[in-house]
Parts: sequence; C-alpha cells; structure tokens
Amino acid sequence: MSEPTPALAAALAKVQAKLPDLERDRTVTVETKRGEPYSYSYATLANLSKVALPLLAEHGLSFVAMPGAGSDGKMAVRYSLMHESGESLTGEFPISGEGGIQVIGGRITYARRYCLAAVVGLAADEDDESRLADDGPRPAQRKAQRSPRGSAAQQGAATTRRSTPPPASAPPLPGEQPAGDGVTAPQLTKIATAFGSIGWNDRDDKLRAASTIVGRPLESSKELSKAEAHTLIETLEMVASGPDPADKLTELVSAVREREVTEGGGDRGQ
Repeated sequence: MSEPTPALAAALAKVQAKLPDLERDRTVTVETKRGEPYSYSYATLANLSKVALPLLAEHGLSFVAMPGAGSDGKMAVRYSLMHESGESLTGEFPISGEGGIQVIGGRITYARRYCLAAVVGLAADEDDESRLADDGPRPAQRKAQRSPRGSAAQQGAATTRRSTPPPASAPPLPGEQPAGDGVTAPQLTKIATAFGSIGWNDRDDKLRAASTIVGRPLESSKELSKAEAHTLIETLEMVASGPDPADKLTELVSAVREREVTEGGGDRGQ
C-alpha cells in the first residue's frame, strides 16, 4: 500500500469493530517429524467468507483473490481489498505450481483463506504459540532423561518384536526394514483405494503426501514399513471420511510441512 487510503481504512475499522467470534469448523490431527501428534482447529474458507464478506459489503468493501504470476514471475494468489471510493489494498501469497490440479487447487483455497483472514483481521486458526515454544527439552526428551533404563528396555522390546539382527548389528536404514516388517500387499491396496476416494490420482502428488505424513522421503510406496503404512492408511481414511477430502488432505500436508519448517525440520526433500 504505497498511497494513503483514508476511506478504506475508515471502512475497515468499522468492519473490525463488528467482527464476531469465528467458529473454527474443522479439526485435523497431524503428526510431527518426531512422531508427536497434535490437533488444531481452523475456520474453512466457506465459513470465513460467510462471516467476513457480508460485513465488508455493508461498508462498501469487497475482496478478491485470484491465482496468477507474482512479482517474481512465479505462481501466487494475488488479492485485493477494494473500497467503493476506488482505494485498494493489494498483495500476493506465493504458492507452488507443482503437482496435479487437485493439489494446486487446494493450495489456492489455502491461500485465499489466509489472505482473507489476514486482511480483515480475523483469527481463522487456533492460537498455537504454546506449541511453538522451544524453551527446553521436549516431552520425549524429558521422559528419556527421567528414566533411561525404561527407555532402553522399551528399545530392546521393540527390537525383539521386529525380529531384528542381534543388538550389535546396526539398525536398518529408512527403506531397509527387517524381513517381515515391510508394507504388505493388502496395505498397498488400501493406500491406493484411500487416495482414489480422496481424488488424488497423480503418482508424484501421492508420494509427496505419503512422504510428508510418514516423515521421510519415499520414491515408492513399497518402501513403507508396516507401521508407516498403518499410519498413512489411518490418516487417508480419516481425510476421506470428511467433507472436501482433496482440499483437506492438501491443507493437512501443508500444515505438517509448515510445522516442520518452524521446528527446524524444513530440510526434507520436496
């Protein structure tokens, strides 16, 4: 905003004085790269628009957000808050243009929601600053410090259950599960069925989503372990059972990636 916009500012102030409490009508549960699950709630674009757009119109304001090229020539969602006086506030939200149409469409929806909430001043997402705090050891670390013997026993039990080589052997690398611990044919079928019911059919998109959900890069679904496949199936089936599954999966994957970047885990291959 390079020029004064007194009429727009005055109208927006009146809108913000009337903003109601926004219902966060969707909750998702995701797992961080460290295997720590958390849930958060947010307002969908439909619910946010239902609350914000009539208030904007009441005070001579309108909001538009359209995909296109950003100032750097890369894909972005460009938005404008316009006043009937001709004044406007504009900006852009960069998004990735990679992936199938469902994935890109989900990113556009995600960007539109964030831009509208930010411009109007609505809190569309649950405040999770407490989860972002990093002042001291995390829960898993504290547990290990309190009872190291218990942790070693648990590790030994897990090794026995997996029928791994003797303790002196090095643990398997990702994608090198012990015999009998790899993904099963029925699990692969369930994964394919779940992705199909969500509407994600592009192989690269599915691998990106699976890699994000299980917490490591995958070049094939056959690299999954049984446990990872179980987690992936549960997540996909949860998404498929709700409304707008394609958009919901895009938002969930984006949330996991954003969380990992925030927690220092943004070095994973895209």
